[in-house]
Amino acid sequence: MLILVKPRLDELAYRQHLLADPATMAFNQDGIISFDLSLWNTWYQLWMNHPQYYYAYIKDTQSQNYVGEVSYYYEDQYQEYVLNIIIEAKYRRLGYGKQALKMLCKKAKKNGLTYLCDDIALNSPYTQLFIKHGFKEVWRNQEVIMLKKKL
Repeated sequence: MLILVKPRLDELAYRQHLLADPATMAFNQDGIISFDLSLWNTWYQLWMNHPQYYYAYIKDTQSQNYVGEVSYYYEDQYQEYVLNIIIEAKYRRLGYGKQALKMLCKKAKKNGLTYLCDDIALNSPYTQLFIKHGFKEVWRNQEVIMLKKKL
């Protein structure tokens, strides 16, 4: 079983690990992302305290391991809440992404959101996962497909 766990400030090393892992971040056009210790406090204050942001680790309660992260935030450019799910590379293809997507949608609805979106790279293998779980294509351009779900 999976649960969503809001990390403490001193637990952000797992996020740092996720973003620095080339295999995990292979989907990201720009590759790995630096999440230096000097950024943690400012990032944490925003993501844990602002009502337009939500962030949590995905924890497998059987193994007691974190397997990834979920988040959403209000994106001014789109005027929509945009989600993000990262499953650590070694835990992919085990159904964690599907479960995390369902849990994040449920959490967003509980938090008062009506819709969630994701802008997915055109070549992403995850587009079908979102469509199978009720997301509909809203638009596309040369780089991304915008998918949206009514919660």
